[in-house]
Amino acid sequence: MILDTAGELMSRHGYAATSISMISTACGLPVSSIYWHFGSKDGIYVAVLERARTALLAVLPPAEVPGADVAQRLDAFLTGLAGAFRHHPRGVKLLLGLGTVQKDASAAALAEVRRYRDALVDWAQDCVRCVFALHDRPEVADELARFTLRMTTGTAVARWFEPDTVLETEPLRVALLALATHHGVPVRGVPG
Repeated sequence: MILDTAGELMSRHGYAATSISMISTACGLPVSSIYWHFGSKDGIYVAVLERARTALLAVLPPAEVPGADVAQRLDAFLTGLAGAFRHHPRGVKLLLGLGTVQKDASAAALAEVRRYRDALVDWAQDCVRCVFALHDRPEVADELARFTLRMTTGTAVARWFEPDTVLETEPLRVALLALATHHGVPVRGVPG
């Protein structure tokens, strides 16, 4: 209950603007109870991030993307990514929220943000490696994966201003194919 409430408030208002008293009021528990469970606001934030990371990673599509060719695998990857984004928008917002308060965040909060980010990068690299058959080109897989995550992150930022914003997969598809082609990656199965 505390983590649900804290996660909702922090994803809506940001880490810095969410106070322990706001969490207490929203969940109906005394401030002392929240401090007893988590020790501090950073303790709550770390627990919320851990939970969000675990939940998001559980709904991401598998890294072994199915499909007979690049086009089928890319479509399957982007469909899964859009679905995860649609059903789990809070995690990315929580991750972004720390960016504005890094100087004030605890080492534990920063470490959890790094674990969250690294897990997403690893997953995206594995997916892109499979989609484009980049098993022998890790630098290209890394570039395409990070580009994908930047586009997803940008869409999450847009949601703060326009809550109905969805991840636009067609422009992302075009951009990924262009980047792959730029690096000389064969894109069999993609109509020219």
